[in-house]
Amino acid sequence: MLRTFIFVLALVLGQTSVMAASLFSAEVVLDDSDAATEQAAKEAAFVDVLIRASGQSDVGNNPVIQKALPTVNQYITQLGYGDVEGQRSLVLGFDDRKVRTLLTQAQATYWGTPRPDVLFWLVEDNASQRNVVWEQSASPLINELKVEGERRGLPVLMPVGDFDDVVAASIPDLWGGFAGPIAQASARYNPAGVAVVKVHNNRISWQLFPNAASIGQDAPVEGRASGSPEQAFATMIDEMADFYAGRLAVNLGVADSGAKALEVSGLDDAEDFFVIERTLKGLNSVASLRLESIVDGTATFRVSLLASEDIFHNEMMVDRRLRRVEALPQPVVEVEAPVVTENADGVIVPVEPTSIPEPVEAAIQYEWIG
Repeated sequence: MLRTFIFVLALVLGQTSVMAASLFSAEVVLDDSDAATEQAAKEAAFVDVLIRASGQSDVGNNPVIQKALPTVNQYITQLGYGDVEGQRSLVLGFDDRKVRTLLTQAQATYWGTPRPDVLFWLVEDNASQRNVVWEQSASPLINELKVEGERRGLPVLMPVGDFDDVVAASIPDLWGGFAGPIAQASARYNPAGVAVVKVHNNRISWQLFPNAASIGQDAPVEGRASGSPEQAFATMIDEMADFYAGRLAVNLGVADSGAKALEVSGLDDAEDFFVIERTLKGLNSVASLRLESIVDGTATFRVSLLASEDIFHNEMMVDRRLRRVEALPQPVVEVEAPVVTENADGVIVPVEPTSIPEPVEAAIQYEWIG
């Protein structure tokens, strides 16, 4: 059991580190070997990285970013050459710290890792029939979708198409967007979100259930796009990535000056505590964290946020081992304040004390469910 746990943990950490590294790397095709062409390729790659890291599809139009593009070389840490379908390409890696500093100066956002993995059900409508596009089908649509997901740093999952999938995923249910059957068919992949994409000629329409755990409870995000698969998928992935970034990205230039109380219950042992502590410190929305107490399996922290509580909550909910606990209304503590007054003879005399309400801080509360 322990070996299995260590293997799964290593696998998850490996996937996270690969995603983190890919946020700051890019490959761009070179039309020729001219110096001006290479400089333009570097700038284009840099914008791609900034879009991916910020979660903002229009960050390249930011005036601060525009001013930084001619000095792109100072942000490059790795440079090499590759090949993309027979064309020479430029392979670049960028300094993550300098990228974050630039985004801070631009008052842009930063969308770190881990990122929500989305399971895509693709249903292709041909002239004669409709088919689900499986991972093992070798359809060119799969590669187009994954390329666009990589471009925006949005992890793309595809159903494998084995017997369990074929039985669970009814084409009429997928095409009709029926939440119950879609949730059941998707559960085995344990994704963060689920998307159903209908492809017909040069048009696509899609539904995104951003929280797989609440399919059927929340209204899906919907959209349409047209053009070649590459163009339509690019539009779709941009909208989905912008949506998730709007919930999870942190504004690097804005800090929450007031520290907040955070309580995490359900901690059975020291290992649980250290896991939750590492999780909290790794969140992009957390500026600092200080432990105040541990009593009866509940750890109380003092946390300073770089973003709103909503963004903090959205980041926390990416980890399925946590559950938010709605705080109960806090009682008002009354403190008696003695009051004196002066009577008609000029003598200072006490009067009945009054009760002054003293506000009690409401803690942000979560439960660790392992």
